[in-house]
Amino acid sequence: MSGNGTKNTVLIVENSNTQARIITEHIESVTPFDSIVVNSMDGLEDVFANNAEDIFIAVLNLNIKGAPDGEAVDYVLARKIPCIVLTSTFDEDIRNRFIEKNVLDYYNKSRREDLEEMVDLIRRIHSNHEIKVVVAEDNSTARKIMSNLLERLNFTVLAANDGAQALEIIKSTPDIKMLLTDYEMPNLDGFELVSEVRKMYSRDQLSILGVSAHDSGAITAKFLKRGANDFLKKPFEVEEFSWRVTNNLNELERIRSIKDGYSRDPLTGFPILSAFLEKGREVFKEMIRSGKTPALAAFNIDSLLEINAAHGWDAGSAAVKKAASLLEQHSFGWVLSARCDRGFFILAEDGNVLRDDLSAVKAALASSQIVSGSARFMASASFVISKDPVADMDQAMSKVANGLSASQSRAINSYSFI
Repeated sequence: MSGNGTKNTVLIVENSNTQARIITEHIESVTPFDSIVVNSMDGLEDVFANNAEDIFIAVLNLNIKGAPDGEAVDYVLARKIPCIVLTSTFDEDIRNRFIEKNVLDYYNKSRREDLEEMVDLIRRIHSNHEIKVVVAEDNSTARKIMSNLLERLNFTVLAANDGAQALEIIKSTPDIKMLLTDYEMPNLDGFELVSEVRKMYSRDQLSILGVSAHDSGAITAKFLKRGANDFLKKPFEVEEFSWRVTNNLNELERIRSIKDGYSRDPLTGFPILSAFLEKGREVFKEMIRSGKTPALAAFNIDSLLEINAAHGWDAGSAAVKKAASLLEQHSFGWVLSARCDRGFFILAEDGNVLRDDLSAVKAALASSQIVSGSARFMASASFVISKDPVADMDQAMSKVANGLSASQSRAINSYSFI
């Protein structure tokens, strides 16, 4: 399956208008995706004849007008669109039939819990094209099976025929998120591969699934002790494979989300200053090494103490939050940004572009009425940009902070280059 690019539409094939509305509302209420609904085979053919370019996944009832026995699934699969099957009754024969056709999964449309799981899968499929997975397996058949299952889930798959090749791929591809590795391989076995990968990436940076046909529980234990996140025994059911892969990636994202929450300001959503410093110092040095002159700005709300005194101590937070919203709208092309005491720091490559962006934010803030409880008030901002060469980011930050303090002491609502 190729990457879905910017495709954002879910095709819903359902003969019940009520059920189609329930599914559509559920998808559109919790995702950014659009929906196209059809209730017959004729309608399905019309969609693919006219406006199927934005469809990245289909949710289908097995029985619709003109296709009473799942023919719509075959029709959509033939057009390389991944499919989810919805049904109110399901038996083992039907399950086997559609698993063999390579549908993604099947759900009971009358159970709300199933609909929620279905929406999670839709979100996962949409985001999976950005995720790279390495498969290390010396058996070509097993390697192809796992690669095909991963590609069906929309992952970018990098296959290796032994542990040594897999290790080289991981070393040369820094954004790998998952490794599936067999135990017995030439050159470097699965245990050794896991140990080497764990020297580079922790469990919450790269997920590892050990895979083996051995019945011994010692194999599972050794994989986990070496650093694997999970284990999968061959042969496996398609659903178990998909669930373990998805569950482990969801756990990675959950941990990243928690860490991201700690590194962001809860009021504005901007990174906190310590996160800005940790990442920004190296970025700043790299920009200098590549011959660029980094532009660093301090952008502050004027007279925050006076705003709080006049309108209550929530008012200053409301002003900062409004400024953050305006800054976010103009942040395209910025390298890094962060919340600080009375405002924000911004790092960019082009000082003139940054000046124009911040001037636009300053003007928009000055013309905006800010609401805090029953209070209605206006606020202004000032900024200073440093674009002269300095040795490191700390010097640049001190320079703009001192420059902004001096500027604000002379005149409110100002900006300058230093």
